[in-house]
Amino acid sequence: MSTNEILLGVAFLLALVLLAIRLDRLRRTKISRGRNPYMEALLHLINDEENLAYSKLVETVRLDTSNIDAYIILGDILRKRGELERALKVHRNITIRSDLTTQANVTVLKSLSLDYIALKHWKSAEETLLKLDRIKKSDTWPRMRLLEILEEQEKWKEAYELASVLEGEPEITDERLAGYKVARARALTEQGAYHKSRIILKEALKHDPSCAEAYLAIGDTYTDEERIDDAVQWWEKLVENVPDRVTEAFSRLENALYQIGEFSRMADIYSNHLTANPASAETALALAHLLERKGEVGKAVEVLKKHKPHVEETFVLDQAIARLLYRSGNTGEALEMIFGESGQRRSHTGPEIEELLDFTAEEVDLNDEKNGEDLEVGREEAV
Repeated sequence: MSTNEILLGVAFLLALVLLAIRLDRLRRTKISRGRNPYMEALLHLINDEENLAYSKLVETVRLDTSNIDAYIILGDILRKRGELERALKVHRNITIRSDLTTQANVTVLKSLSLDYIALKHWKSAEETLLKLDRIKKSDTWPRMRLLEILEEQEKWKEAYELASVLEGEPEITDERLAGYKVARARALTEQGAYHKSRIILKEALKHDPSCAEAYLAIGDTYTDEERIDDAVQWWEKLVENVPDRVTEAFSRLENALYQIGEFSRMADIYSNHLTANPASAETALALAHLLERKGEVGKAVEVLKKHKPHVEETFVLDQAIARLLYRSGNTGEALEMIFGESGQRRSHTGPEIEELLDFTAEEVDLNDEKNGEDLEVGREEAV
């Protein structure tokens, strides 16, 4: 082969290389200056058009394999669709690329950790989040996700310890810290470790003195040990300190006091709570029910009428009053509670209320047959 032929061959190869470079530049220019599928994909995402966005992202990575963000978003869409294994594969493949910037690495590790969490691959998720935390210590996102993983696995001791480190973050409240203590204590109670459980529950109350679950759980541990008097003391503390969560304590107190022969104390507990919290419809109803069981229906009605002005939603009390009046034979006043001055029936339900209305209708029918009066006159005469 002559020197000229060699030079000609080299020139031809060089021309091919230059042509390839030129074509690649033209392709990239088309993407950047003409129709840009990546930008179109982002617009579709903004407009909540996920399927269209997905198609454009597929087109984007086919035209430009260096677009890391497009790959990441593609994987995120797959995870959102429930195609978890495919999402994981996309994101994991990105992590092995050598051209990742620090920011791109952080972004893909976040997506990868969410894939593992969705798949419940807890160990891999934890490893990924810890790696992410080492890269960017100032970002609390990895540790907050670690906290969620610990919650999912019901590792309450570890969750509390991590949350304590994160204390000061808006999501880490005293109520949340107390909740971890309560959850751990309940697990110990199930194992029969009552004393240790109570120690942890009292620690919960230091975080959140209004943690009703802690008061209830302490009492429950004493009940399991048949220390009813101690249980009663803690449930009474709940009634005193957390007035809006008394219903659960009341039911426990009634059972406990009945067991130790001191059920009569419930009337005082209800009365004292009503004095301090006159707007508590639950307490007024509970006291009225107790008095009714003792046969003191008149006193039960008095209690409900006395506290009715303090209660916002009065129809519950009205229904209870109407039922008590009907049971005591005071049908006329009971009807007044149901219909009121307008003559329109209120939202009262229950078998005894329906029985009262059926009874009234029968009386009206008899009066109609006898006197030829209409239904309204019959109702007014019943009143």
